[in-house]
Amino acid sequence: MPKTLLITIDFPPMFGGVANYWANLCKILPNDKIVVLASECDDSLDFDVKQNYLIYRKVLISKQKWLWPKWLPFLFWSFKLAHAEGVGKIIVAHILPGGTIAYILKLLLGIPYIVSVHGLDIALPQRNKRKLWLMKKILRRADAVIANSDYTKNELLKLGCADELKIEIVYPCSNINSAPIDVEKIQEFLRQHKLENKKIILTTGRLIERKGHDKVIEALPQIIAAAPDVVYLIVGNGENLDNLRARALEKNLQDRVLFFTDIMDSEMPIFYQAADVFIMPCRCLDNGDIEGFGIVFLEASLFGKPAIAGRSGGAVEAIEHNVSGLLVDPLNVDEIARAAIALLGDEKRARELGEAGKQRVLRKFNWQEQGRKLERIINN
Repeated sequence: MPKTLLITIDFPPMFGGVANYWANLCKILPNDKIVVLASECDDSLDFDVKQNYLIYRKVLISKQKWLWPKWLPFLFWSFKLAHAEGVGKIIVAHILPGGTIAYILKLLLGIPYIVSVHGLDIALPQRNKRKLWLMKKILRRADAVIANSDYTKNELLKLGCADELKIEIVYPCSNINSAPIDVEKIQEFLRQHKLENKKIILTTGRLIERKGHDKVIEALPQIIAAAPDVVYLIVGNGENLDNLRARALEKNLQDRVLFFTDIMDSEMPIFYQAADVFIMPCRCLDNGDIEGFGIVFLEASLFGKPAIAGRSGGAVEAIEHNVSGLLVDPLNVDEIARAAIALLGDEKRARELGEAGKQRVLRKFNWQEQGRKLERIINN
């Protein structure tokens, strides 16, 4: 069986959903059949030597002003590795520019390619006629298309980008260690932040507009009126941090909204275990930016926490309404407040939703299952 070459700009130790997604899927594939071409980055050698498959690191996007297009090095190294490694198939982690490279290599070398698509991959090219034309051309010529959610698949079909029979869904999954944490550690965390006897609602992830932190802050006065002991914990960092802090201050909620901006992955389980309800009313922005799936919902479910999600993008697959949590209109502050109040006020229902969510994630959203899907797609 010939080798498969994954070409990607994003790969660990870089952070991000695409990097995490492909690093985990590569672990499931036969070690001698997958080769990765990824961007050079700090500490990449420390990561690479721990993997059982081969990773090549190169400068893929040029910073030279005189060179155009900037992805010519990406094309050069992909072409060279395809020859050197006896590659029989290429997987593209991003439609642009990686899809352009795979398209060219198919014309030159006849190597079939598979394109992986996430929500933002579809949204960004639609702002530019040339890129939209190119995206459609790449997807139509692809031998298979991997969507990260049913939402993403349907968006592709709406745009007429790909034959439905070529599109397969391979879901993102969680990496978090969901083993129960020692009770004393949780108690120490609660004491340290004066959270004893508080009801905790939690959001984790990058602080960007589409995640909906701002709407939770707007809903908080209503929630507090019904649950006076509630505190909202925001874990993450990003461009919206200052704006969110200002909103909390404007509403005199600085003691009710606590920000944790420098939390390591190893510390995340403490927050999930301490929380009563997870909330992220994600929404679609005017520029098309949307939540393609939402791994944080799976993480919360693994800890048995009921989740509130915005009825938007792929979040409707990560959370099943009235089964593992509640879906709300992400722009309706009253609806967001009512959902939080309902779960905070009914511990039995919250517990049932959380447990159902945990079983759903264990059954459906695990890397072994998704890796087997990928292997079938490659072998077809």
